[in-house]
Amino acid sequence: MTRPISSLRFSRVRLSLFLALAACSRPADPAPERARLEAHWTGSDTGRLSGRATAEWCDSLRVLEIRAVRGDSGVAVALYPADSVLADSYPVLPPARADSTPPGAAVGLRWFAETAVEGFRSDSGAVVLESAGTGGITGRFVAHVRSVSGADRLVLRGRFRDVPVVPAARGCAADEPPEPTDSGID
Repeated sequence: MTRPISSLRFSRVRLSLFLALAACSRPADPAPERARLEAHWTGSDTGRLSGRATAEWCDSLRVLEIRAVRGDSGVAVALYPADSVLADSYPVLPPARADSTPPGAAVGLRWFAETAVEGFRSDSGAVVLESAGTGGITGRFVAHVRSVSGADRLVLRGRFRDVPVVPAARGCAADEPPEPTDSGID
């Protein structure tokens, strides 16, 4: 059964919380109309979505987050470059591994189904960044994704085009190490 997706919402990409935080925030300024992300998937379910795309660079975490947001569903792509974001191919990995083995990428998909939120995270594939310049970034991706709550698997294919890259608006900081605690032993 094909289900068109009418809405997208994605936020911070943070390892295992990649999809859990997907609906938390929206960028302050809307992306230009020409900045688009389009995706479709096949497998245990089929569907498609299309929407305005944003791209935020987090310098402290060295991650470029490309996402489309509209309502409560969405697609997010995180690129972890070795040095700087360049036109290149980035292997898609599980989110928990993508940031520790640059260059790499992670991809997530989320939508509201009839009775539950469906969330999927990547385990393999590729993101090809075709251009990365002052006019924005353009690229395509194919990712094998699996459900975060079951055994369902999908192949997610998509494109993004003319997406301007801006500094991350919020939440762009490495996790602080925990404060030492007094053990009570002198």
